[in-house]
Amino acid sequence: MAEEKKGFFSRLKEGLTKTRDNIVAGIDAVFYGASEIDDDFYEELEEILIMGDIGVNATNDIIERMKEEVKKKHLRHPSECKELLVESIKEQMRVGETAYDFEKEQSVIFIIGVNGVGKTTSVGKLAGILKRQGKKVLIAAADTFRAAAGDQLAEWAHRAGVDMIGGTDGADPASVIFDAVNAAKARNVDVLICDTAGRLHNKKNLMEELKKMNRIIDREFPNAHRENLIVLDGTTGQNALAQAREFGEVANLTGVILTKMDGTAKGGIAVAIQSELNVPVKYIGVGETIEDLQKFNANEFVNALFDVKPDPSAEETSDEAVATQASAIETAAPETPVQETFAQETSESENIAPESFASETSEPEASAADAVPEKSFFSCLLGSTEDSNENDTSAVQSAEEDSPAEEVEKSKKRKWFFWK
Repeated sequence: MAEEKKGFFSRLKEGLTKTRDNIVAGIDAVFYGASEIDDDFYEELEEILIMGDIGVNATNDIIERMKEEVKKKHLRHPSECKELLVESIKEQMRVGETAYDFEKEQSVIFIIGVNGVGKTTSVGKLAGILKRQGKKVLIAAADTFRAAAGDQLAEWAHRAGVDMIGGTDGADPASVIFDAVNAAKARNVDVLICDTAGRLHNKKNLMEELKKMNRIIDREFPNAHRENLIVLDGTTGQNALAQAREFGEVANLTGVILTKMDGTAKGGIAVAIQSELNVPVKYIGVGETIEDLQKFNANEFVNALFDVKPDPSAEETSDEAVATQASAIETAAPETPVQETFAQETSESENIAPESFASETSEPEASAADAVPEKSFFSCLLGSTEDSNENDTSAVQSAEEDSPAEEVEKSKKRKWFFWK
């Protein structure tokens, strides 16, 4: 699962490249190009956010929140405000704790939207998500107008491993919903997902048909948890916002499925939808496979949108640990007298001594001598204690751990070498 999530985030980040190029380049120019935090700074930032499809209302909220934080934290340089911007957008886009309560109850999910946004594929992918959670899922194929819509949904139901209730081409979609609701009650289904035909939000008769299907669900399945999800195409920008407003008048929207985010330059619309309509983005799609629809994560989305690097706290912690360990070693190692330092260094410089002296040297001392460069007699006398600690830490530690007998042996060798 970790690899799967990582792959999804990578695809999301890659898909938001165009949006990131539109927004982040301009934002960085404002944050790192402006000399002070003034009205001009806020105006330039506001213009870039609106051009990135984040929306007027969402942009105003972000700017006002940033001004409050700047005053509270007494910030003076524009570059210090970028983190405030990112955190402000994350706060606006966070999904509430109750957003996915329908997964815990017997629910009816109503999928609506205009033509071509990916409703049928989203139904199949959502069924797959719920099936993997161990839910008993039933799909209602109420799109009876589009040619081969039932066949397409049947294929998705097969991929997800769930059952489907359908009708003949041209049949009344409300009758399909009626049959599906009764089948869900009879089979004790956990979740019923209703696919609907695409319709333009300005077609009054088709919008009235949605009201009719909603009335049937309310009458036949009154105890079920209702979830009305609108599918929006992320590539349509502000037009998606207009669609959501119109559909919200005929159905109580509880969430958004944002599709086709794997190549859009208008990914900022996700921020606008959340702020303008107060409807959370619950699922986001970045591909065509059944695993390419995932629950929306505000932190991951905003990090991908603004190319926020991974938190370096782990690296800083490891650096601090290394520094602490080094300081502990220096503190633990006592300052060695000059005479003892000279004796240690001379005993380690055995490669310049006669063979008779080398034969008396123990194997641990010989291995230490191989690792220490040769030093002259006067360099040993003039070498400071600090240099000795830095270059010969291992030798000092071994010297501290020697037994009394080995200390006596070393003193004999030091004395013999000195008088030679």
